[in-house]
Amino acid sequence: MKKSLFLLFLTLLVSTPLWAVTGDVNGDGNVSIADVNAVIDAILNSSDDDTYDVNGDGIISVSDVNAIINIMLGGGDDDDDITPRNIELDFTDLDEPDETIPQDEDAADYGDYVENTNWSYVVYITFDGETATVTNSLSTVAAQVDGAHVTITSANKKVKYVVSGSTTNGSLKFYSSYKFQLLLNGVSITNPNGAAINNQCGKSCYVVLGDGTTNTLCDGTTYTNVSGEDQRGTLFSEGQILLSGSGTLNVYSVGKNCLVSDDYVLIRPGCHLYLNSTSGHGIKGKDFVKINGSVINMEISSAGGKGINTDSLVCINGGRTTIINTGAIAIADGDTTSCAGVKADYYFVMNDGTLNIKSTGEGGKGINVNQTLTFAGGTLNVVTTGANTDAAPKGVKVDTDATISGGSFYSCALQAKALDVNGTLTVADGYSSYTDTKHLVEIVY
Repeated sequence: MKKSLFLLFLTLLVSTPLWAVTGDVNGDGNVSIADVNAVIDAILNSSDDDTYDVNGDGIISVSDVNAIINIMLGGGDDDDDITPRNIELDFTDLDEPDETIPQDEDAADYGDYVENTNWSYVVYITFDGETATVTNSLSTVAAQVDGAHVTITSANKKVKYVVSGSTTNGSLKFYSSYKFQLLLNGVSITNPNGAAINNQCGKSCYVVLGDGTTNTLCDGTTYTNVSGEDQRGTLFSEGQILLSGSGTLNVYSVGKNCLVSDDYVLIRPGCHLYLNSTSGHGIKGKDFVKINGSVINMEISSAGGKGINTDSLVCINGGRTTIINTGAIAIADGDTTSCAGVKADYYFVMNDGTLNIKSTGEGGKGINVNQTLTFAGGTLNVVTTGANTDAAPKGVKVDTDATISGGSFYSCALQAKALDVNGTLTVADGYSSYTDTKHLVEIVY
């Protein structure tokens, strides 16, 4: 049976399109008749293992056998000559367009802007080594200070907390009945036993980076837990994290994640962010993560870690975000979890800005979306170089449908598919160039 099929494939060789492929499906280091037989077996057994989808067209068929035969006859693999784009951290300033702040109180995003609240009261928190000082004239705002560990309990509206100074053994924790502004005005906080800043208020936390200031937050390798409370990152909030200002924020995580909200995260233009995690994700937003601007750089090296992770939507509307992920796969109870630049459990949308992702760990992905991807504008550069042994290091992976209709879309995956769409891929007319191979997809409008 195999012999007759093989003769049939040789006959079809002249009429079936040949693709640029790797061809070593059995992993023995050679492209040979053994690989042909392996693909034939996969066809006869109706396998859906994409290892045998040699040409990357989503179907295991005669074309995959022909592609291997082409390599055996000297056709080669054009993708072997791919030199991926260079992606590295970029801290240079970014000229961003003016931001439009909604003035209509009925607008859905009116409350996301710190400027739309009149902050009538100010509390000053200053760290100084092993101690901290709270300057406060409000009877409805209580401060508990234990060394340099500060706990604020507030029943007052419209409070702005101005935080400065430095400590290597301190923290800042909030219990509040109302939203508040947190102005980081040149502060450095390291908490060896948990989150550097921990907001237990379910209301909005407006994190503002003071003009020209540099602020640094670090967590500890172990967290001292409080019953009934979360503190899942260096900067953690039960409510929304709404980040703005023109300063710099450096966040390091060696215990959990860098920046986490149990609601959503919004990053506005003007900020400079550097996130470094050896233990978890860079940004985690339960409801969504929306980036409207800023210069953001991330280095993620944790096993299975993600640069941006959300249970719902990731939306990129501006700024320049660069994610370098070197994490390996995480294995627990026989299940593998690979790292990714962006992981969205539902939707990924990009309308503007620049998103650069490089993932080098085994199985590491650039963008991994459980539902749909919509790419309407901006510049996307994805490169994955990790090994394809226990997990496939795809460039952009979409579990349902994907639509590309504008901007510049670039995805390169040296060891697997550059663009893997399990539903319908729609590429709108009007592009100026379109390169589509297994390991490289580039679409420019």
